[in-house]
Amino acid sequence: MTTVLRIILILASLMTFSYIIMNIRKSKVRLDAVFFWILFGILLILISIFPEIAIIGSRLVGFYAPINFILVTIIFLLLYKVFTLTMRVSTLQQKMEDLVQKLALKEYDAQNLQKNTEKEEKLDKKAE
Repeated sequence: MTTVLRIILILASLMTFSYIIMNIRKSKVRLDAVFFWILFGILLILISIFPEIAIIGSRLVGFYAPINFILVTIIFLLLYKVFTLTMRVSTLQQKMEDLVQKLALKEYDAQNLQKNTEKEEKLDKKAE
């Protein structure tokens, strides 16, 4: 790897990491999500500073080129994140449906109670 390419990778990794940190500070993000993205940014920085990590990893796993190892690793990490987010969204959708149903039942009960109260009041007025 040439020195110029290495410097570009380091700068791109640092910019990506700082972008992640800036967006985390702006919004209220859960700790587990912050942890994943910070580790992802650190991984990018480490691989750009120490490309030997990718070379050793590609040799251990059997990839011909370190870039293939890096790409497959990043793809798998992002697929994992998408899957966990999909599970979380599904759970939240189910909770939202449950809450909507409970709210609808409470409103229905409140309307029935109000109708019954009005009927009783009318009956009381007729009885007087």
